[in-house]
Amino acid sequence: MDKIFAKEIISLKESHDDILKDDATVSEMRRKIKEGSIYVFKNAYPKDKINKIKQYLCTVGQNSIPNYMKIEKDCPNSHRINIWDERAYVLACMHQFAFFPWNQDIFCLFDCFKQMYHLRNLLSGNPKNKFLGLEPEDDCIGRITFQFYPSGIGGMNKHQDPIGHHQLAIPIMQMSTKGEDFHKGGNFMEGKNGEKIMTDDLTSCGDIVYFNASIPHGVDTIDPGHKVDWFSFKGRWMVIFAVNKLFGTVEVDDALDLVKKEKVAALV
Repeated sequence: MDKIFAKEIISLKESHDDILKDDATVSEMRRKIKEGSIYVFKNAYPKDKINKIKQYLCTVGQNSIPNYMKIEKDCPNSHRINIWDERAYVLACMHQFAFFPWNQDIFCLFDCFKQMYHLRNLLSGNPKNKFLGLEPEDDCIGRITFQFYPSGIGGMNKHQDPIGHHQLAIPIMQMSTKGEDFHKGGNFMEGKNGEKIMTDDLTSCGDIVYFNASIPHGVDTIDPGHKVDWFSFKGRWMVIFAVNKLFGTVEVDDALDLVKKEKVAALV
């Protein structure tokens, strides 16, 4: 998998509605994202709505048993705990909540976030509504994935996500603000000279970030040394507007854990 490194961060004041009506701007965004530019929509989603979603997810996480579910047609919405699980493509420590378009939910999440998926699809050269129906398309489906990284232990190895017919850019929305909800660590992207660009230092709750999926990126440990308390849900929240391949599909590459790859290379 080729590497594209993070370049400049471009902050947008326009709304998703404005951008979606402007084909020239979408084309310019596509060109720059292919080169490694990162786009940030400031204050793209209301904080009060984000807090309601977080409150709901906390209730679900505190009062039901987490389980791993394969991504298959008609699979249920679910949540799971991942504590550096060696079976994962990318090692991580987080509490993850997944929603699919064929399941209804009390927030109508795919309707709430349809603009993000529309732009994601257009940036990838796809029709704006692709992957959002009740049936998978090209062995892929939209998946809204909320991820909570607990203070003291939460994080994710540096990795690359695949680029293909299903995606060029990955949109993520900040659901926490560094300096308020947590203080150290957070999301990073790798620059050309190996430097870490800490995007959580430059964004806050309600901002949406679009970046090239092949940029090496990850999550540095949230508040290292802090007492770990999964039940408090103190730490870092985010949501990924993802398009994921169905279980067993080989036409789309797996995410590549660069930390595991480097460790294996060192042993050879």
